Amino acid sequence: MVDKEKVVIFGAGDGGLRVHYLLSDEFEVIAFADNDVSKQGSKFLSKSVVAPNEICKLEFDYVIIANIHGESVYKQLTEELLIEKEKIIDYYMSLKFDTRLALLRQIADEINECGVKGSVAELGVFKGEFSKYINRIFPDRQLYLFDTFSGFDQKDIDNENKGDFSNSIAGEFCNSDVELVLEKMAFKDNCIVKKGYFPETASDVNETFAFVSLDVDLYQPILEGLKFFYPKMSDGGYIIIHDYNSTRFHGVKQAVREYCREHGVKYTPISDLCGSVAIMK
Repeated sequence: MVDKEKVVIFGAGDGGLRVHYLLSDEFEVIAFADNDVSKQGSKFLSKSVVAPNEICKLEFDYVIIANIHGESVYKQLTEELLIEKEKIIDYYMSLKFDTRLALLRQIADEINECGVKGSVAELGVFKGEFSKYINRIFPDRQLYLFDTFSGFDQKDIDNENKGDFSNSIAGEFCNSDVELVLEKMAFKDNCIVKKGYFPETASDVNETFAFVSLDVDLYQPILEGLKFFYPKMSDGGYIIIHDYNSTRFHGVKQAVREYCREHGVKYTPISDLCGSVAIMK
């Protein structure tokens, strides 16, 4: 039996979760490390979370940086902890491929090749970074853009608190606006912006849909998104829901499981950052 190479994953959060799923069987995760003191001494994916200065006490082959602040973590590892550069893998720096975007492209090919009719939509646009790809990849379809453009609504935060789903606050993710989003769209004329609280902003929408992205982070908006869009999906249409496996937004998984159990809907996990799931009608 070949000995596995031992790795420490730096980042006990969504990035660490993704790296954990992506590693081949040639590697063994022996621990997670994190600068967040509140995580140190706890367990993450059944492994101990250690303080960075504890890494050198472990027998490891590599440290994998699974943290969006990779540059500062790399400096911390090499300059403060004196870990050899050859033993450090920066996951985000080496990331040249986008799993979620690849999924969107493959879904679009399937939808177009199978002649699935309908518009496309995103609920939870924020700054339009994913919406712009939906717009480009479906250039001949109307794109509905649903967002408050003022961050999380207090009503949804109240539900988060009741369910102990996240530590979100009202107004979070407010630093966006319609103009910023539309500037990123290659086919602006196809875009229909629905600004305000969903599902109130969808009261006049009677479309069928071929593709929908739900990226609203919180329990109630995800549930409302599924209630509104799933019955309106064309046969062969797809919904992808972001943050299903998020280590912060636990209400997403609750909402998806609740709706899908009630309506007999099946879904497939996707190994992108924060763990999306895909539903096919």
